[in-house]
Formats: sequence, C-alpha cells, structure tokens
Amino acid sequence: MTSKTSPIRRKLVVGNWKMNKALGEGRDAFLAFEELTRTLQSDVDVGLALPALMLPEVALRRRHVRLYAQNVHWAKNGAFTGETPASHLAELSLSGSLVAHSERRQMNGETDATAGGRIAALLDSGLEAVFCVGETLVERESGRLKEVLTRQLEGAFTSAGLGRPDRALGADPNSPLLSVAYEPVWAIGTGKAATPVEAQEAHAFLRGELTRLWGQEAAARTRLLYGGSVTPANATAFFGCADIDGALVGGASLDPRGFADLCAQARMAAGK
Repeated sequence: MTSKTSPIRRKLVVGNWKMNKALGEGRDAFLAFEELTRTLQSDVDVGLALPALMLPEVALRRRHVRLYAQNVHWAKNGAFTGETPASHLAELSLSGSLVAHSERRQMNGETDATAGGRIAALLDSGLEAVFCVGETLVERESGRLKEVLTRQLEGAFTSAGLGRPDRALGADPNSPLLSVAYEPVWAIGTGKAATPVEAQEAHAFLRGELTRLWGQEAAARTRLLYGGSVTPANATAFFGCADIDGALVGGASLDPRGFADLCAQARMAAGK
C-alpha cells in the first residue's frame, strides 16, 4: 500500500468549493491560496473548482493554480438554458471541469451517458476532465462496488467515444487530460473517509479496469484521485498508497492555509 507512485504520474490535488463563499471572499481566499502554494508548482499540480460566477475574475488573477469549472455541457451551443459550453471554459483559459460529481448524479440526474458527453466536450476542446465515480453505502454493503465502478467507467467511455485512450491522455505524459476521481458516496461531506486500505483497493481495481479497457501503458499514465472527507489529518495516508495519485477535496479546501498544507503533503509523498 505504501509503495511510491510511478514517476510518470504527477500528483494532482483539486479543491471543490461547491456552492460556498461570497464572490469577494472567494477572490481573497483564492489569492491567499495562490501565495501559499507558489513553491509547490514545480512538483505538484494544485487546482480549485469554483462556483461559476467566481471563475472570470479569478481567471484574470491566476498565476499557477489550476482552475476548474464544477460542470460543463456536452453541446457546443443551443437551447440549453443555464448551461455552460466547454468553449467558454477554454476562452477563460481554465484547465477543465469536474464531471459527474456524486452530488450531480444524485440531485441533477447525471447518468453515465451524459457524463461521457461532458468528457468528450472537454477533451475535444483540449481541456481536462476530472471524472468522478463511486458507490453508495447500499451498493458497498451489498458487495456491488466493482460492478458499479465498471458500469460507470464503461458507460461514460462508450458515450465519450473513448475506445482508444489517445484523446484522454493528451500530449503531456505527466498531465493527462482525463483523471478519474474515486469518491465513495457514503464518505462525501460526512466526515467518514474510507480507510487507506479500502481506498487503495478501489483504486487498484480502477487501474485494472483501465488496463483491461485501454492497455497497461495508458492505465499507468492515468491519474486516479481519492475524494471523500480528505483532510490535512488523513491526506498523507492516502497519498502514500500506490495507486492514489492525488485527491479531490471538498470542505477542507475552503481554508486556504489548511488546503495548502494538504497539498504540501502530496509533494512529500511524491518524494520531493
């Protein structure tokens, strides 16, 4: 469980602010996080997924922190009131977007097929997709973890047209365009994280499924993130797992100093 991550997979830590912080407060917190993490940028990729109306102003002030939307639409344009196309994210020079977060699945009717459409739109625009997968407590307790993860991967990849991994990997061998974030739904915002052993087992299974779908080389290049009540107190244990290449962090990312400390743990785990 504690063997080092392959050097071809650079650590990635993304904070998800969800629908939190007023606009001015968010700008100030972002700038504070930028300053606190400026020495990390050569070793670890750090980013924030912000509420939509914060993104334009913050994008103008960003120096090294990656910026992500929390959602994106699959269509280039059209009669989709309230939605955002990938082209708008590209014009703001964002890194990409989260896709299919468990809250989107539960509250907004996200399906594996619509998730795949969003992934395709991002990749076609040269943007990153942080694709979220994970099981509910009922699914875990009924022994369906692997079934759920396989269905979510295969369903989204089929919809996205990712029979081959080329579009998902991109040109940079250390920063592929597609990352997969394993977020057990029962651990989202509950304070109850999976144990490092449980998380590693799920990530190892996902790596195996990627190997089956895409081959060993592509699977070895794809970053797998853990998301589910990650905090500065438990992050090091997750970052030390062989198949965990970073984290998708919720509530703990709202405090700039605490989140910067968490990101620094990713650098230490990478041996930097």
